[in-house]
Amino acid sequence: MTRTADETSPIASLAEVPVVTAVTLAIAMGALPALSLADSAVAVSQPQAIVLEWLVAVTVIGSALGVEDLSLSSIGFRRPAWIDLAYLLGTGVAALLIFVFAGPLVQALGLPVEAGTSGLGELPSLPVALASAITTGIVEEVLYRGYAIERLLDYSDSAVVAGGLTLIGFTVVHAVAWPLGNLVQVAAVSALFIAVYIRRRTLVPVAGAHVLVWVVPVFGAFFG
Repeated sequence: MTRTADETSPIASLAEVPVVTAVTLAIAMGALPALSLADSAVAVSQPQAIVLEWLVAVTVIGSALGVEDLSLSSIGFRRPAWIDLAYLLGTGVAALLIFVFAGPLVQALGLPVEAGTSGLGELPSLPVALASAITTGIVEEVLYRGYAIERLLDYSDSAVVAGGLTLIGFTVVHAVAWPLGNLVQVAAVSALFIAVYIRRRTLVPVAGAHVLVWVVPVFGAFFG
């Protein structure tokens, strides 16, 4: 969708978002923090959490395809090019470096930081921990980059608006479980993923990089 000439604000154009799209956006950007809040009240095992996260992703994809009548390519499932392998590796390495070097900086500012696999909770076994890491990387990218950015781009026609709103939403997701210092790191990494996604418009490099960011500390926890 392209904005008409008389529209003056990308934000104002979001008023045109259909109800079903608005509801699906709310699920895409709000379901994971809701699950995190529920987990703090009712203990949920890691296998159960993995299933719930995939259910959220399936719900959003199902709504996009079955109700909004969108295509898979319109929510980020586009065929990658060979260059996307370089983007995947480069983005993954850059994200890991952000966590490594930003940690001491935010601690120097007096902001609390939890290290490594805290976001994955306890690690009962390597297969479960890896499944959780892979799930987190793929599901979050489907929800926040593939669906949310694409829909917000459709109705705002603004990469700044789409990227900014999803950056806020993605950071809020992690605010439920992570301290302020980690949120600074998460916001920086999210901005990186957003820039790469908007540049490439395929989930492959960002989802692969996101999985890498989680898998590396998991292996470090078990074998380091």
